[in-house]
Amino acid sequence: MWDTVSAVVQGYGKILIDQIVEMGNAIWAWFGNDDNRSRAVAIATVVGVLVTLIATIVGVLVFFVRALKPKRQTPRDVSTPRRPTGDVLSMDLHLKLLEKREAQLKEQLAAAHEEEKTQLTAQIAELQRQIFNPDASLEEARKRIADLEALLDREANHIGGDRIAEAKAALEQGDYSLADDIFAKIEARNELAVQETACAAYGRGEVAEAEIRWHDAYGHYKRASHLSDDLAHLEAYARLCWRLAKGEEAVRVHEDLIARVKEAEGAESAAYAEQVNNLASVVEAQGRYDEAEGLCREALEIDRATIGEAHPGYAIHLSNLGRLLGETDRVSEGRAMLDQALAIFRAALPEDHPHIVITQGHLDALPDP
Repeated sequence: MWDTVSAVVQGYGKILIDQIVEMGNAIWAWFGNDDNRSRAVAIATVVGVLVTLIATIVGVLVFFVRALKPKRQTPRDVSTPRRPTGDVLSMDLHLKLLEKREAQLKEQLAAAHEEEKTQLTAQIAELQRQIFNPDASLEEARKRIADLEALLDREANHIGGDRIAEAKAALEQGDYSLADDIFAKIEARNELAVQETACAAYGRGEVAEAEIRWHDAYGHYKRASHLSDDLAHLEAYARLCWRLAKGEEAVRVHEDLIARVKEAEGAESAAYAEQVNNLASVVEAQGRYDEAEGLCREALEIDRATIGEAHPGYAIHLSNLGRLLGETDRVSEGRAMLDQALAIFRAALPEDHPHIVITQGHLDALPDP
């Protein structure tokens, strides 16, 4: 369309310019006569006529361009939830719902165990704060309703307009149950996709670790552990935090891992002892030697009760403690532990096994007695 308009404008423009030139020549000839005004007057007249005609042409062109140009649509800000009107959740209904919830919590408090009473008391205090300042709490409630309605609108194509409308109508009366049910179904629907994404991130982490791209592996494992509660994902994340000397982050992740293993396997399990020993290495790297020693000794005590003192796993933890003692100027005690660990390894492993080589290296690094 714009090509056609351009051609039309150019055609009319040429015709107008030709007419202006002819008119200018005629005026010049007429005023050039000796009986007419001087040529200075003629020039001024021509210029005035030309300016007037050019201004007219420009005005016409601007009018046509503005008329034909598509009007720009101002985009609506869809990211900002709509503000509820004053009809949403009236003040009377808001106060009745708060008082009803307060009464329910007080009933629970009367029958609660001691450890539950603190939390229930805090919840009742929050409700009383809202009842005491109803204007502010009503505004908070209406804003929350608007936010929830915006979230529901995003799922209308998947859930169905009727269900969304029903949930929004309930929200505006202070009933959150239908919205909660919809969000629960959305969670269930997306859980499999989240798990698949976590597994893919973990797989990429394994690839990167195999290629000794530790920073990449760290990022993939971290994402996998945040997406999924799989213990293997958290173990890999913790391992790369230790490899990259992530300091406090490494400590925090290993502490989370210990808590998870304790919950899954128990505090008297070999798996728990292994994680305690790993945390000892992390805190030792930060110069927290007393804390590291305590963790090493804790791991050994668990090992004695689980896998026994003849197990190579016990010898690994014993070797770690012996090395730590040797590096903190307790050479005799450290040497004795390293000798014991070396004997356990040699009884269970071939002579060229890395555990034997590493432990012998720790012994050789100690100063002579």
